[in-house]
Amino acid sequence: MHLEALSARDGLPQYTLLQQIGQNENGFHNDVKDMPYDAFPAWLAQKAGYAKGLDMPDWMVPETTYWLYADDAVPVACGRVRHYLNEALQKDGGHIGYAVGAPFRGRGYGNALLHLLLAECEKLDIREAHIGANKDNVPSNRVILRNGGVLLRESDEKNYYIVRL
Repeated sequence: MHLEALSARDGLPQYTLLQQIGQNENGFHNDVKDMPYDAFPAWLAQKAGYAKGLDMPDWMVPETTYWLYADDAVPVACGRVRHYLNEALQKDGGHIGYAVGAPFRGRGYGNALLHLLLAECEKLDIREAHIGANKDNVPSNRVILRNGGVLLRESDEKNYYIVRL
């Protein structure tokens, strides 16, 4: 398994994966769900720009999107790493968001993905990665705990963890 950063040259395999993840499934925002394929290249270009801090909404910080590949051709999961947190994201967000495509769940890909995303955080000199998970998303909470997550705080709907790197 390996990670690859999103590229503006990505195509149908990545688009297909994002069709297997809900629009706001377990707190992971997926604007590509039900998007026509001809609009996907513009979305890719926008996300590639976000990784460089370009043309972002005011509330955002630079973030890099990654694909997890189980082999050389099939992406099975998607993850994002925010390069740092602003005050609002510190309170209600986190550094990492991830989702596994529906056909690939229950195979350990979430655990592998989070492990690799935490390694990307280290490369960005993030020493304490903040990660949120919906309370009712038992698999994601387990994955975070398996990867060293310590419960920092709770809201009515979400658990907020910290992973020291």
